[in-house]
Amino acid sequence: MAWPSPAASDEPIYQAARDFLWLQDRGYPREAALHWVGNRFALVRSERDLLRRGVFSQRSAAQRLAKRVRGALWRHRPLWVDGHNVHITVESLLLKRPMVLANDGALRDVAALSGSYHMSEVTEPAIKAIFSFLEAFPSVEVYFLFDAPMSRSGELAAQYRKSLQKHGLLGEAWAVPVPEKHFPTSKAVIASSDHAVVESSTHWLDLARGVMDFMSLPFCGYDFRGLAAI
Repeated sequence: MAWPSPAASDEPIYQAARDFLWLQDRGYPREAALHWVGNRFALVRSERDLLRRGVFSQRSAAQRLAKRVRGALWRHRPLWVDGHNVHITVESLLLKRPMVLANDGALRDVAALSGSYHMSEVTEPAIKAIFSFLEAFPSVEVYFLFDAPMSRSGELAAQYRKSLQKHGLLGEAWAVPVPEKHFPTSKAVIASSDHAVVESSTHWLDLARGVMDFMSLPFCGYDFRGLAAI
């Protein structure tokens, strides 16, 4: 599948993004709006997925941005990490896959590879990158939850558990059937860029974005953070 190359803000994908935002802000159902915009601009599936993961109504985006933690205050609360979400996003950064900085502030892997994820040669470098960030900015406690049905999730959790011990960080790592069901509803920070997880959280941290900035990893993709409705 061909991915659109990074583009200037006046190119068609950004025009489509503005139209998609305009329709959402006026109450059109999200999938219907995406279908209409996709047909109008003759977007291929990968481009439609890019808009789906990168553009949300201004109201939804503002609500999520208001819950995003800033500064160092998050370090005084337990950090619960959406394991596969963060790990796969960091792997994608290392592999220079297409990414999107959404208008809700989150960094996402456009390809949405979670369903087909398998451990590879970049698994260990991704773990090292994540723990380099956490060692520099430690939280009081860090808990990683991985999707048990996914390939070798128990092994991945074990690697994270070992890294927690190696870096002297208090916490744990588990593989569980549905990680979202185990996230605390309050008094904790949830690290994820999954829009449903972010939506249901009280405070969220874009850990993968923090890793990207801290490790100076190159961003290859699209930036919709400055998107405004026409």
